[in-house]
Amino acid sequence: MDIAPSQDLALLTAAEIGQYRRDGYVVVRNLLGPAHIEACKDALTDLALGRIPAGDTKLMYETGIDVERMTPEEREFAIRKYMDFCEASDALKAAAFSRRLHGVLDQLLGQGRVLFQEMALVKPPRIGSEKPWHQDASYFRIKDPGLVVGVWIALDEASQMNGCMELVPGSHLGGGVPHVHENDFNLCQIVPEKLRKDERVAIEMQPGDALVFHGLIHHYTAPNTSNTRRRAVQYHYHQIGTVWGSVEDHRAHFHFEDGSYAGCTVPHGDAAGSNYSYRNGLPREIAPVDTSA
Repeated sequence: MDIAPSQDLALLTAAEIGQYRRDGYVVVRNLLGPAHIEACKDALTDLALGRIPAGDTKLMYETGIDVERMTPEEREFAIRKYMDFCEASDALKAAAFSRRLHGVLDQLLGQGRVLFQEMALVKPPRIGSEKPWHQDASYFRIKDPGLVVGVWIALDEASQMNGCMELVPGSHLGGGVPHVHENDFNLCQIVPEKLRKDERVAIEMQPGDALVFHGLIHHYTAPNTSNTRRRAVQYHYHQIGTVWGSVEDHRAHFHFEDGSYAGCTVPHGDAAGSNYSYRNGLPREIAPVDTSA
C-alpha cells in the first residue's frame, strides 16, 4: 500500500507542540484520506464477516449480547473491540505507519519508535457501552510513561452523542493515579477520589482525524445513545530505548496510599536480549507510507 509521499506533510506548528506538552494531547486533522478511511472500514467488516482470515485478530462483543443466535452480519453490529489486526489488513497497518503521523510523533517525542499495540474501538448504535476514566499507561509496565503515546483515529464522525473521546487537559502532568478493577479487565478505572470530570473536554472529530495523546492523560468515552455506529482505530507506540519493567517498577507510578499496587497490567514475557516481548517478538518497526488519498 506504499504510495508516492505527499509533498506537504502538514506537520505541527510550534503552538500545537506546546499544546501537547501542556495539555497532553493534540488533534491532527485529515490524517487519513477518504479512500483510506473506506479501506479501513471495509477491512473491519471483512474481519467481522470472515472474508479476511482472522489470524491473530481477536473480536470482543458488547456484554450481554447473545452472539450465537445472530447472523455474521448482525454480529458485526455487536462488536466492541478488535485486537491485533495489522498483519491481517494492509489498510489498517498503513494507518498505523502513516508518514505524516510519524512526522508529527518525531516532533513531539524525537525519532525512533515501534508499534506495540493495535485496537479498533467500536460503539455499536444504541448499545455501545462506556469506557471508564483511565490512563493508558496503567496498562503498560513502562518505566517512563512519557515515552508512550496513543493515537486514536476516527473512521466515523465522533460526537458526544455517539461516544467521542473526552479527556482532562493537563492531567498527564500529575503522574499516575490509582486504578481499580471491577472483575473486568476492560473496566479498570481511576478511583473516584482522583477523578477530575468537571475539567473534561469532548474531542469531536471527523472521519480521518487523529487524536494524539500522552500515556498518562485521563480519558473516557461515553455510551453511544445515537443510531449511528462510531468506529475508531487506536495504536500505541513507544520510543526506541523504552524500558519495560516489573510490577514493582510499575507500582512506583500506580499505587494506593498504603503503597500497594494500583495499576491495570497483565504479565509480560521476556524475549532474548530484551525485557519485553509483544506477540512473540513480531517485528513492529515503522515503515512510513502515505495515507492522504
